[in-house]
Formats: sequence, C-alpha cells, structure tokens
Amino acid sequence: MRYFRKKFAAFPVYEWLEIGLLLCLAGGFLDAYTYVTRGGVFANAQTGNLILLAIGLAAGNGIAALRYLVPVLLFFAGVFLSELLLRLGKKTRSDFRGHGFVLAAEIAALVVVGFLPADVPDMLVNALVSFAAAVQFDNFRRLEGKPFATAFCTGNLRSATEHVFHAVVEKQKGAIRTACKYFAVIAAFLAGVVAGYFASHTLGEYAVLIAAAVLAVVLGLILGGYALRKKRIRIHRLAADSLPAAQSLIWESFSRFVAPVFRPEGVEQFRRFLYDVPLSDAYEWYGLFAGGMLKGALIAKKDGTHIAAFFTQNGEQGRGYGGKLMRWYLANAGADTVTVHASPAGLPAYVRLGFTATGQETEEDGMLFIPMKYEKNIGKEK
Repeated sequence: MRYFRKKFAAFPVYEWLEIGLLLCLAGGFLDAYTYVTRGGVFANAQTGNLILLAIGLAAGNGIAALRYLVPVLLFFAGVFLSELLLRLGKKTRSDFRGHGFVLAAEIAALVVVGFLPADVPDMLVNALVSFAAAVQFDNFRRLEGKPFATAFCTGNLRSATEHVFHAVVEKQKGAIRTACKYFAVIAAFLAGVVAGYFASHTLGEYAVLIAAAVLAVVLGLILGGYALRKKRIRIHRLAADSLPAAQSLIWESFSRFVAPVFRPEGVEQFRRFLYDVPLSDAYEWYGLFAGGMLKGALIAKKDGTHIAAFFTQNGEQGRGYGGKLMRWYLANAGADTVTVHASPAGLPAYVRLGFTATGQETEEDGMLFIPMKYEKNIGKEK
C-alpha cells in the first residue's frame, strides 16, 4: 500500500507505469488484430500505412492502395476530437473528462467492432479501430512525468536509449530506472502484438473484445483515482519518501515560470540547492495533497524565518492550492516575521498573501528576485 500511496502523491493515475503497460498491451493487440483479420492494415502505426499507400500507388494498384488512406484520415480525426475533449476538460478542471470519458468512448467503439458481421467491409472496421487508437494515443502521452507513446515503439526506444546514455556516461541518478520503464512498455506492446496475433487466429473478429476488456480495467483504475481526488485536502510536513515527488514538482514549475529570467548559473545553483536540501538539517519540506496527490510544495528554514521555495504543480495554478498551503504555513510558522525572495512571476501571488516588498528587484548569483517579508501582526490586522 505504501508503494501506491507514494505514486498517488506523485502522479495522476493515468500516468502510472501500470496504466502505461496496459495501454501499450492494448495498442499492440489492436495492430495485430487489424493486420491479421482486416486486410493487413495497422490500426496504430500510420507511418506503416502511409508507406503501404505509397508503395501501392507506385506499383499501379490505384484504388486498392487507397484503403490505407482511410485509417490515416480517421486517425487524424481521432486526434482532433481528443484535443477538443482535452480542452473541454481543462475548462471544467476535470482530468476525468479528458481521459475517462474518452477512454469509455474508445471501449464502446471496440465493442461495436467486435460485434460487426464478418462481411462488413474491412475499410469501415479499420477506420473505427484507427479512430479509437488515435484518441488513446493522444490522451495518454506521459508516463510518470516522462513523454511516451502507447501506439508506437520508436519514440519509446529512443527515450530508453537516451536515459541509458545519461546513466552510463553522465552517471545521472535514476536514469537507468527510467530507461527500464521505457523497455517495459516496449515489451508490453510486443506482448500485445503476440497476444493479438494468436487471439485473432482463434477468435476472429471477436478478438477485439479482449482489447476492450483491458481498456475497461484502465477505465476502472482512472475512475478510482478520480473518486479519491475529490477527498479533502491535507497539508503536512513531508517524510523522506515523499521528497522525490516534491523535487520533481518544484523543478518542473521552476523550469517553466522562474528559470527563463535566471542566468544559467542561477538555474544551476537552484538545482543544486533543490537536490542538496534533503541532506541538510536546516530546512523542512511541506506539501499539500488533494485526493492523495501532491499539488503544492514549500521548503522553509526550520526556525520559520525564511521560505526557500514555494511552488504549485504545473497545470494546477489558479485552483487555490498554493494559497491554502502558504496560509497554513504562515499560521504555523514559529517566527513572527517570514521572509522570501520572490521571483518576478510570483510577486503578485505573494502580495495577495500579505507579503510586502522590502527592496528593489535584485540579481544575485544569476538569480533575479524581489526581497519580501510577511509579518504576522500585520497579517492579523488585515
């Protein structure tokens, strides 16, 4: 249970390695299914279909070669619809709308395909499967914070090789573990291809229902994650096993909002600070959790006098998490006066929280900031 609690704090369920393995299994299965039962067309690998289209046209097959264009066009339509639903999900602040609803639609499409008569034209079946595969491919693009694909192996293989290089040549900590995750999803994809091959030869058109069942398991896990996310917000001091998730959250937000105005030496100094802090006895880490997931992190001196880092997870800004975390900390800090070096981007947020500037914008060691302070007595009067 500790393993899953830790993962829940770090990533949404739809980014978990376990979910990625199931999705890649289904992706490989669908490629084998359409290739074996529906005229040698790939459901996911549109590069392969485009190659077959070009070869067919070059060989003078004309109309017969155009069948490869149909899944390509439906894949395009699926990605377009997926992006539209993701956009709607952001407006309603619902991860489930962008992932769960779309996954349910994919399952429904595959069930329909499974019960279509054998004499239904392959072109129609391939179009439906390609549409479903495109929606899945576009919605699930991150694996525990890293980019990946559920429908292809090339990008995953490149990422695996890149992280092996980081581990062997640059001695980067954690790189080999990330590489193993990529190799695992590649293996899952190939396992799906093998399973799809034998299932298609055994069950024929009904084999696609197996892929639908795998995706139904994924949907159930996402539903469970969505339900847990609606639970109450918790704020507490972070234990050692939660620090990697907090470091990742802070680094991603820092890279997006703060690093662009820092000089390279300032970015490097912050990186060293971030990853050396856990070894120091001078600082404490705090986190805000919503539904078991880490949404905000704060690093402060143990005496409560200075905040060293304060960030909200990328994509979660504007939902009140940062304000709740900061107000909780200020109420529980041991010092009456709390200082912070605010980045230019974070200045308005600090002002709203009751901080006041104590000096002009300053650059020090490549880092640009505005010195600010919060005084508890002033905060109470307000």
